[in-house]
Amino acid sequence: MTQDGNLIRNELERLLASDFLRRSPSHLRLLRYLVERRLANDDGALREMSIGIEVFHRNPSTYDPKNDPIVRVNVSRLRDRLVKHYAMFEAPPQVRIELPKGRYVPEFIELGARQLAAPRFLVLPFVSEARDDALATLLFESTIGELQAMMQVLVLGSRSARAVADDEPLDSARRVNAQAVLSSRLVRLTDSNGKAAGASPAPDSLHVHTMLLSAPYGQMLASRRYSRGADESDATFIERVSRAVRDDSLHSLADLLPGEYAPLPQRKGFTGVPRDAADAFVAARRASALGTAEGHRDARCHLEHAIALAPDFAMAHAYLAATMGNLSMYEQVTPEEAWRIGSAASQRALAIDPLEPGAYLNLAADKIYYEYDFASAGELLRQARKLAPRHPGVHMLMGTAASYCGRLDDALAHLDAAQEVDPLFPATRANRGVAYYFAQRYDDANRVFLELLTEYPQRTSTRLSLANSLILCGATEAARNELNSVIEHDPDDASARLSLAMLTAREGDKRGARKIVNAVRAQGGIEKTNPSALGAAFAQLGDLDEAVHWLTRAADAHEGGFAEVQVDPMLIPLAGTAAFHQLLARYSLVWQHA
Repeated sequence: MTQDGNLIRNELERLLASDFLRRSPSHLRLLRYLVERRLANDDGALREMSIGIEVFHRNPSTYDPKNDPIVRVNVSRLRDRLVKHYAMFEAPPQVRIELPKGRYVPEFIELGARQLAAPRFLVLPFVSEARDDALATLLFESTIGELQAMMQVLVLGSRSARAVADDEPLDSARRVNAQAVLSSRLVRLTDSNGKAAGASPAPDSLHVHTMLLSAPYGQMLASRRYSRGADESDATFIERVSRAVRDDSLHSLADLLPGEYAPLPQRKGFTGVPRDAADAFVAARRASALGTAEGHRDARCHLEHAIALAPDFAMAHAYLAATMGNLSMYEQVTPEEAWRIGSAASQRALAIDPLEPGAYLNLAADKIYYEYDFASAGELLRQARKLAPRHPGVHMLMGTAASYCGRLDDALAHLDAAQEVDPLFPATRANRGVAYYFAQRYDDANRVFLELLTEYPQRTSTRLSLANSLILCGATEAARNELNSVIEHDPDDASARLSLAMLTAREGDKRGARKIVNAVRAQGGIEKTNPSALGAAFAQLGDLDEAVHWLTRAADAHEGGFAEVQVDPMLIPLAGTAAFHQLLARYSLVWQHA
């Protein structure tokens, strides 16, 4: 240990006294133990067994780290806390304490002059009366979208903002280590002055009040009011206010920004769009926000109406493409229909407005999930990132595409970028586990899935991912427990029952496994909605010709599950089958496992 121990101990004490740790006694004990053992050069104490016994008081005679993940879970959480903490501090420390991934030995990074980084900015959901909730939601999402197009600021994603919005604004900001927080209220006022007796009530006026606060110091940076014009439509009001809030906020944060604030070229938005078409677009956004199959069907109708009224309405075409993807997910349309209509809509949106980032993102998703053309998807995603460099959905899809192509390091880097912007969105962490699973790093995958289920026990998709990972690493009893938990909650869950069939086959009971598969097929639907899952099941059964048949059916139907075909470890039995490689070659794909 050649570094200055006093500086490291001072930084340790500063961390232990900070808000991010002092309310978590277990993490406080853990950090103190790790740093002190490292300073004492006692690396033997920085092993999982020792940490479990010394910090978490596990019984040495019964403690088995393989079955008790308490050390892995808490070290991972502490690592995330340190990363978030160092993203915002009032005075730069002289040394930074880090926990490298995959290790329990802390590192001490001496810092020189601190480079000005993009400030972390929290935009809270807009508060409103009940009748204006939909409008407030659209203002909130539009404002975040405008800010995520700027490199000078790191605005937290909408899911993370909603997750912390129950507290006071400053408390919310501190929970996510934001340096600034915007609190907004949508207010409707009725002017009762000057009305003649018997006259009709005066129309309400609508205003947005914003308050920008410095989170470290608690002082107000700016307070503004934006009023709706007398004849202004919902659409133009949303667009005008969200862009004004973006500009005004960044000007108020000018001293924190790395480089001079310079707005990017602006997409067309509602420019030149007639009011009735714009109103139909807003109605579609309200319907899709319900998150239901019926809502997405209504959204499609509204968008098609908007396009009929304004054929050159780029945003309507882009959102129609996204809506077709949602309808496919809810099994309201076939994958082929979603691909055909969605891709055409995205291409039309880009022909009208090459600055529409959503169109690039949607078209890239089509290339991945319906066409399996990862090279074209990559180019589209790079274009989307240029227009919306902080958009978590762009980085999420880039990470997903990389994991489907067997590029684990690239996948994790993009998922890190997505999580930096939207740290409380569980799907990002779930995708990280899936990336490890595809790379056959089952211990890492299990750790991620277990951590996520600790916080979100109702995530059935994550429980199924964990079960499949446990199956392939030989933990069959634990896998069965996870699958039984899902099936007990939903006896008709076809994915869980097919996973149970694969587990049964790997245990040697091929007859029992076939009974399960046949029961799932008899239930109906699986052959159309998820033929690739049948392919994996038959691969595990050893029926290789049948497996290739169902994978071919999946590809011909443009089914999204086929996008995983290069890396799905359940398909390893097919690695020596010529027909399987010929199927991959049809789409310029290559089996990624040795």
